Amino acid sequence: MNTRKAAGVIFRDKEGRILLQHRTEDAPTYPNHWGFFGGHIDKGETPEEAARREIKEELDLELKDLILFKKYNLSTDYGARELSIFTALLSVPVEQLRQQQKEGQGLGLFSFEELKNLKISDHDRTILNELFNK
Repeated sequence: MNTRKAAGVIFRDKEGRILLQHRTEDAPTYPNHWGFFGGHIDKGETPEEAARREIKEELDLELKDLILFKKYNLSTDYGARELSIFTALLSVPVEQLRQQQKEGQGLGLFSFEELKNLKISDHDRTILNELFNK
C-alpha cells in the first residue's frame, strides 16, 4: 500500500486556543469535519516546506516560526498516511484569516473544552489530546 505524506499546522493563539479549518461537505477526505490546515507533501519537498506552502495557499500567510511537534504514521479510512505536525503561534486576527481563507467552509478558534463537541477525525483528536497534555 502506498503511504501518503502530509504536513499539518496547529495554530495556537495567546490564550492557548486552537485554530481549525471546517472542511467542505465535498472534501475528498473527512468531509464536514474540523481539522488542521495543511496538506500533501510534493515530491522533493520537505515536510516543513510543504507546511509553509500549504498555509500560504490556504490562508495567504507567510509562516515565520514553525516548530515540529511530532511525526505520526497513521492508518486512516483513506489509507496509510505519514503526517508531520507543526505548531505555530497565531499572530493574525481571526477575522482577517476568514477574509483570506481559500479552502474549507470556515475556520474557528477553540479551547480544549470546545474541541470535545466538534466533529474531528479520531487521529486529529488524538494529536490534539497529546498537544494539550504536553
